[in-house]
Amino acid sequence: MASPTEAHYIIESSVHDFRIDGRSRLEHRPYSVGTRRSKLNNHKINDASPCLILSNGSSRIHLPGSSTDILCSVKADLVRPSPNKPNEGVVEISVDSSLAGGLDLSLGGGGGGGVTAARRQLRERESQITSLLQRLVVPHAVNYRELAVCPGKYVWRLCVDVVVLRCDGCVLDGCAMAMREGLRSTLLPRVSAVVNGEDGASSGVGYQAGSSNNDLIVEGDIRKALPPPGVEDCPLVVTVAVLSAPQGAGGRVRHVCVVDARTEEEACASSRVCVSVDPKGMVCGVHTLGGGGMEDRMEEEYGGLGLGISSSMPVNMLGDVVNTAAGAAKNLYGMLDREKELSNGKDLLTDDHDASGYGYLLKSRFLIQ
Repeated sequence: MASPTEAHYIIESSVHDFRIDGRSRLEHRPYSVGTRRSKLNNHKINDASPCLILSNGSSRIHLPGSSTDILCSVKADLVRPSPNKPNEGVVEISVDSSLAGGLDLSLGGGGGGGVTAARRQLRERESQITSLLQRLVVPHAVNYRELAVCPGKYVWRLCVDVVVLRCDGCVLDGCAMAMREGLRSTLLPRVSAVVNGEDGASSGVGYQAGSSNNDLIVEGDIRKALPPPGVEDCPLVVTVAVLSAPQGAGGRVRHVCVVDARTEEEACASSRVCVSVDPKGMVCGVHTLGGGGMEDRMEEEYGGLGLGISSSMPVNMLGDVVNTAAGAAKNLYGMLDREKELSNGKDLLTDDHDASGYGYLLKSRFLIQ
């Protein structure tokens, strides 16, 4: 955790719109989206084909020159629908940050107490990230009704596994980016249900079959595979960190908002607001988190003036925070789309000339199995 003097420097630099890494308050770091493009019959597929073996889709969010690296794998299978929603598909999400080592993921407060307490705290953070993704992203990720192959009998289930290898702040935002790009790169084969005709013979029909038995026909041509319906409207999460500091000699508390905060900036935040925004600029959900635990130490840094710096923010700031997140999300969508265009045809996960890459390790392990 940063010292009070370091926290004072971080806050003052943000107030003057010149953060410790040179960015402005509303500027994201230059994330790199790793996907694999395939060529079939000398024609490029518009959507990214699976990067990881045994995955229908995958992605990697990497921040060059920083300790941020997140992998996402999407596995699709046909299952029986839920009795409560027989005409809708299913999206399941799980987050694993055990490989992130001792990095502070900055979603919960500090803690100690040995290895057992550290593991418990890690599982609680993973559970919190998963819960937030389920509330802010999953309900708007795809068109669930279009995932029904045979309504009431067979639907697609998309299992999204996010692995946080390293993270330097805003782990929720990174996981949401990885999840969205992983779903966008997912390709689902065309499936037809076999129905019994009037003469008793069986014939293959499309998705909206009337009465069918338990047989399905899976189209083996990957060129006819399509991404999940509605995936282009999958939202991103922008976490706005609210930094608080006294203004002038009067001791009045001033608040400043920053997006894509680093770990040190998150530790200095008095409050954080997670906003889910779709590509159309519509807000899909809002969730508030506590501060970074520096409130009491910041009071000491500013001379114990009783400024009331706490894990809260004025209610009239919420509208400004949401508008800030919406504007930052628009820029983030543009950055990710440009990055995806630049990496068209470039495999950032697997490199045949680099035997130490993640793709090499995963490929070797899966091939052995």
